[in-house]
Amino acid sequence: MTGQTATQKIIARAAGLERVGAGDYVTVTPDATVSMELNWPVQMADMKRTRITRLPRPDKAVIVVDHTTSAAMGSAHHVSHQRMRDFCAEQGITHFYGPGSGLRHLILLEKGIARPGVFVFGDEQNIASIGAVGALCIPISREVLVPLLTDETWVQVPRGARITLTGRLPFGVTGRDLAQAFLRDFGPTDKLLQCSVEFVGPGVSTLSLDDRQTVLSVLYHAGADTGLMAVDQVALDYVRARDAGRPWQVVQADDDADWHVEAAYDLSALEPMVTVPPEVHGGVPLSEVAGRRVTQATIGSCAGNRLDDMRAAAAILRGRRLADGVTMYITPGSREVYGAAAREGLLEVFSDAGATILAPGCTTCWGYHGQLADGEVCISTNQYNYAGRNGSRTAEIFLAGPYAVAAAAVAGRITDPREFLR
Repeated sequence: MTGQTATQKIIARAAGLERVGAGDYVTVTPDATVSMELNWPVQMADMKRTRITRLPRPDKAVIVVDHTTSAAMGSAHHVSHQRMRDFCAEQGITHFYGPGSGLRHLILLEKGIARPGVFVFGDEQNIASIGAVGALCIPISREVLVPLLTDETWVQVPRGARITLTGRLPFGVTGRDLAQAFLRDFGPTDKLLQCSVEFVGPGVSTLSLDDRQTVLSVLYHAGADTGLMAVDQVALDYVRARDAGRPWQVVQADDDADWHVEAAYDLSALEPMVTVPPEVHGGVPLSEVAGRRVTQATIGSCAGNRLDDMRAAAAILRGRRLADGVTMYITPGSREVYGAAAREGLLEVFSDAGATILAPGCTTCWGYHGQLADGEVCISTNQYNYAGRNGSRTAEIFLAGPYAVAAAAVAGRITDPREFLR
């Protein structure tokens, strides 16, 4: 009998079983279930049809307004916000985070809800980012209503994929560049379908916790279900400062675990990357597209809105101004990130450079802000770059890390950020 992956161990614990195998269907009880406002009207309509009026475990529900960070005139978002707020008050849900709180990906970590060995049901695949502290998120989209109403539902146990990281990122290279290289290599294939990707090796500890979240947040676009990073002292220190005495347990894969896919990356061999539209796996070395003009630059999304991203952007923008004809939007990922960036003077750097700072949330990634007109060219830390994602179908979206985005905003064209960092 082969050993178990860390993912399988977490699912087995949530299912009350000694062990589970890849492909097994098991019924699990989550430690938390998270949902956001865009899904809320449909979920409430479904709940009404069930005639269930009370949640069995309101303490496990995490409800976040993170896509519609304000209720603009002419929209119906204010109605959803009010109904969500009222519902949480009626049900005794204490984990309600309203407009401006930030993305639920970060909130789960910042509020100590995501902890090592914890099992979470999420309504979006990119919440795999909580695997940075060893918490497992299984995405079930609209079906999050089921565990909210019953405190359980079934899952199919993912296959295991092990990615070994060695080395250290070079000067001017971030976790986003690793993420884009990973998408380039696995996105066009089906190798990671129905897999949970577990990152191990000495290179993990050389990545900041923010960079680890960025890498995990893109796994879905490479075909994977979810993922985890090996838990080290950096992650443990973060968790202990936020767990408020709640239980958790570090889980590691067995030495003889069965891996469906294995691969390795030497971080020291990476370079700045840019993903060329319209495919998220179209990553190329930045040098191949250097000189391409841009009209908009955005830093935000669950793949690029953490404090490290704010610091990277400020390192380029400090003492400089945006190029003529370039609009720049910067979205901190949460209220905590926003506050930290303010205390460090980063928001002043952004404002002095001519950038617009938006309220914490998803904002530009799904087109809530920063719509593109015909023929415009955007460079962004966002998740997607398909035609029409942010407005006109004739606009183009290049994806890159925060250094490269900020450098392009200053130069008015895609350029190697290391030239500015030196």
